[in-house]
Amino acid sequence: MENAIADIDEGNRRVAAVMLEPLQGEGGVRPGDLDYFQQVREICDETGILLILDEVQVGMGRTGKYWGYQNLGIEPDIFTSAKGLAGGIPIGAMMSKKFCDIFQPGEHASTFGGNPFVCAVALSVGKTLEQENILQNVQVRGEQLRTRLTAIAQKYPEVIDEVRGWGLINGLVLKSDIDLTSVDVVKAVMERSLLLVPAGPKVVRFVPPLIVSAQEVDQAALIVEQALQALA
Repeated sequence: MENAIADIDEGNRRVAAVMLEPLQGEGGVRPGDLDYFQQVREICDETGILLILDEVQVGMGRTGKYWGYQNLGIEPDIFTSAKGLAGGIPIGAMMSKKFCDIFQPGEHASTFGGNPFVCAVALSVGKTLEQENILQNVQVRGEQLRTRLTAIAQKYPEVIDEVRGWGLINGLVLKSDIDLTSVDVVKAVMERSLLLVPAGPKVVRFVPPLIVSAQEVDQAALIVEQALQALA
């Protein structure tokens, strides 16, 4: 990171910000490394560079904490949110610390910005997360899901490389040296009435509703095991 910044900082050019995901979603469900993120935070503090985090996929309780960065022991200067912020109703938001809150009315527009309806929905979603112990369910059900997937991985070591994730965003990573792809697995479980999505050619992504039940997690794991048995 320091070398990359030095390479860019030449002449009149300066690095304005570093933007990262606390957990890479589309990049293969890769949780951020604690030491790496803390070092990046230190570098940004020392150089005056802003640290911006993308919380669109992992924010609003998805990881078992309100915001994904809370799993990393740091705070960003700016972070973005959408998707879960209003429970599926289109919205986009950017939040910042006071010292970089410089936008004035009319300087920045947003297609999915703060109209009264979506803002009311977002407030309701936030209240529901806090009042109905949703985060606790995410933590417990996420641990249950990873335990079940790990057991499946141990049963099919020639097919599955690892299980990784936080809360209720998890990835089942397939071996890189086999022909089986994440799309193959997704198609097989869809035929059995389970909806999953790929996160790259070798990672099957699990992002169930934050209110998923223990019975539903067990049922999903059973379907995954049945699909792998048919594909292996």
